[in-house]
Amino acid sequence: MGVLGPVEVVADGVRLDVGHARQRDVLAVLLLDVARVVPVETLVDRVWGDRPPAQPRNALYGYVSRLRRSLAPVDGVTIERDRGGYVLLAEPRAVDVHRFESLLERARKTAEDDVALALYEEALALWRGRPLGELESEWADGVRGELEYKYEAAVLDRNDRRLRIGAHAAVLAEPPSDGVAGERAAAQRIEALYLDGHPADALREYETFRSHLAEELGTDPGPRLRALHQRILTGAGPDGDRTAPRQLPAAPPSFVGRAEELAALDRMLAARGAVAVISGAGGLGKTWLAVRWATDNVTRFPDGQLYGDLRGFDPAHEPVPAVRVLRGFLGALGVSGTSIPSEPDELAALYRSLTAQRRLLVLLDNARDTDHVVPLLPGGSSCSVLVTSRHGFGGLLTTHGASALPLRTLDERQARELLEHKVGAAGLIEEPEAGQEILRQCGGLSLALAIAAARIAAQPGRRLSSVAAELRESRLDALDTGELSASVRAVFSASYRSLDSQCASAFRLLGLVPDGGIDRAAAAALFSDTRPLRALCAANLLEENPPGRFRMHDLVKLYAAELLAETDTPADRLAASTRLFEHYLSWASAAMGRLSPHEPYLRPRTARSAGPQPDFADHEDARAWLDTERATMLALADAADTSLAGQVIRLSAILWRYLDVAAHYHDALLLHTTALALTPPGTAEQGFAGQAVGMALFRLGRYDEAAGHLEQALSIALDRRDDLLESMVRNGLASVDDMRGRRKAARKQYKLALAAARRTGHALLEGIALCNLGEHYSWCGHHQAAIGFLEQSGGIAQDLGSAGLGAPVLAALGSAYAGLGQDDKATRHFQRALEFARAGGNTNVEVATLNEFAATKTGAEAIELYEDAHSLAQRIGHLHERARAHHGIGKTHYTSGNHVEARPHLEAALAAYTELRAPEADDVRALLSAARQPGLTC
Repeated sequence: MGVLGPVEVVADGVRLDVGHARQRDVLAVLLLDVARVVPVETLVDRVWGDRPPAQPRNALYGYVSRLRRSLAPVDGVTIERDRGGYVLLAEPRAVDVHRFESLLERARKTAEDDVALALYEEALALWRGRPLGELESEWADGVRGELEYKYEAAVLDRNDRRLRIGAHAAVLAEPPSDGVAGERAAAQRIEALYLDGHPADALREYETFRSHLAEELGTDPGPRLRALHQRILTGAGPDGDRTAPRQLPAAPPSFVGRAEELAALDRMLAARGAVAVISGAGGLGKTWLAVRWATDNVTRFPDGQLYGDLRGFDPAHEPVPAVRVLRGFLGALGVSGTSIPSEPDELAALYRSLTAQRRLLVLLDNARDTDHVVPLLPGGSSCSVLVTSRHGFGGLLTTHGASALPLRTLDERQARELLEHKVGAAGLIEEPEAGQEILRQCGGLSLALAIAAARIAAQPGRRLSSVAAELRESRLDALDTGELSASVRAVFSASYRSLDSQCASAFRLLGLVPDGGIDRAAAAALFSDTRPLRALCAANLLEENPPGRFRMHDLVKLYAAELLAETDTPADRLAASTRLFEHYLSWASAAMGRLSPHEPYLRPRTARSAGPQPDFADHEDARAWLDTERATMLALADAADTSLAGQVIRLSAILWRYLDVAAHYHDALLLHTTALALTPPGTAEQGFAGQAVGMALFRLGRYDEAAGHLEQALSIALDRRDDLLESMVRNGLASVDDMRGRRKAARKQYKLALAAARRTGHALLEGIALCNLGEHYSWCGHHQAAIGFLEQSGGIAQDLGSAGLGAPVLAALGSAYAGLGQDDKATRHFQRALEFARAGGNTNVEVATLNEFAATKTGAEAIELYEDAHSLAQRIGHLHERARAHHGIGKTHYTSGNHVEARPHLEAALAAYTELRAPEADDVRALLSAARQPGLTC
């Protein structure tokens, strides 16, 4: 039964008909005094006031009779006549006004705020509108005013309780009142604004209310408002303290190294309001580094530390929306859940307001991109922010002045320190090779090292060698614990899933690229566009270092190759491999066109690259490209199957001259042997590949094997009447004969090579044959005849402008002039030969010239040249030139009487000559024998 609004009676959810307005007025009077007798005179006065009907008692009797009938269905409710009046008998709490007052009394006596609030809310909810419905009288107006005053007081009491528990947003929904209660309501609203993260709005409302009091009442705010104003100015909480969240995760106990990175973070975050971004591939330890630094610097942030795992690249979960993180941050800053706004913009504004004057560290871990982070940046300039991500966050660096700390893999010292920390120093000392293998296979990736170490630690007694063996067999499987948070493959997968389809395809195709990396042009040929490169670098799945060259971590590349095999069809993989191979063939051929422009006949035709076309500025530009891409091209050929046989054979032919003059003998042998195995029998391709293998073996001092391949190639040349191949092969066979001391056989081959070269009409080929013949005559002591051949060759070199031919001609002339005793002339030729060889990168000629030049000198000058030759021969693996250098140094020391110094060099020379079956071995034996005669000390 209710009077706090229209008068009504509801029984079992059904509103009863209690008559017309005047009849409801009678009911209202009786309900206000439920269980108390109301005299008839009082009823008449309260219902009709000063305008009663002609027969009020009869009217009243009629209303009461009808009310009795209306209330008959309600158990426990009756209206009875008693002592000259009427009484409505019912449980008082069944009447809303009495229940209202009962609830208020209980609420005021309750200490627990939550309980009290529930009572207040229940009481206030009883109000349905204007009390006493349509009853109009002086008495009704007085009762109505008293009830409304109680209602307003209840609202204020409730709001005080709300503020005490942080439900300030609910208070803000209440409109302010006027008068004495208005100041209390104003204080509540101002405090609610402040607690709700709107200190500026709170101060504005305070100033408005203060001005109102001053202008209208000539007074100042009371004590409560003045104290609240001071709180807002100082930023203090209700007890004078600020909320200080401490959300940092525990620092990793096994953290080692990264001293330079920690020092860099010290510098980046030295100033208040700084933002730093740690970026890098998954598994590098970005979170460990960030938490370590944050833990070490907690005293710099007295107002606390906020931490949010944004899961931007989580293998098991979607990224956490910024609004959810904001709600968590606001809760940590003391904002109650009911007061947190639902709109994202309001959330961010409240967060910025609450952090504007605080000295906080905000650590945003595993963020996806700039848009993920920006809503979480605090307000003002007193907070510092540390972000970790697999993306580089160019937008954040540009628009918010963030500092960048790109994280790289651990260096070998740091990686070893981490592994030692986890498995113990004893294990590494006991199995040093296995420990080194684990370090190599993990490639400085912190997560990989941690997983490998955990597998060892989890099984006491397990040896490092067993884990090393598993890593060799299948690295990604060995680095998978079965848990997504501790699986290298899962970590990479999270980054891969963030890519769009174009970038994902590019990522997989990069699994075809050997370890040496890829440049922009080759990438364009591989996946038709270079834009994915930027996206993959931003995702730290690819690294650009040096500029223009892109590399994957070994483990990432293994994952890319694994995805390629699982996702792309064999036809698609072959098409991509073909595009990449044809690109390198096109560019290598163009580079050789710059390096050796007069030998186009050595290079087979190539298709156009699917990417940019080659445009080398000069010889140096072409040579630099070849030096950079050599490892990549050789690795591609080594990994190619028979479907790419044609490409491997052409690459062998194109790179032959470069690999030879640059003295990459082992690389040459590997490439040419691979090509030879793929050539059809009896073809020109087989002949040229056999010649290339033979010359590589010759440079390495494996003369018997060289001769075997060269003779097979010569047979093919003669069968096919291929003068070009014949000339090249005969030059090689002649060189083998010369090294073995078979001068007559060598001369015959050289002359036949010259005749074949002239039949081809290739001037450079003729010049090479003439140079070889002249060098041979000089070795035989026929220096004048040698000069004749060499001057013919030099003329061809000069006509062609060929430094590649000019360098060996000058070196051979130097030897010939030295043989004739024209030392000054010899020196000038040797010096010019060295200049040509070094400028053209002709390491073959350089090392031979150093030895020849040294042979014309004595004492320290000779030894210095020999030592230079030995160092170079050692580096390139040229056994014969190394033997010559040892021989020369030993002989020079011997001649000077320094037999002790001579002996080890002579013995090294003898060992090398003996291995080569070279005739010079006899000369060295003689020296060593003489050194052993009585009276000589060695």
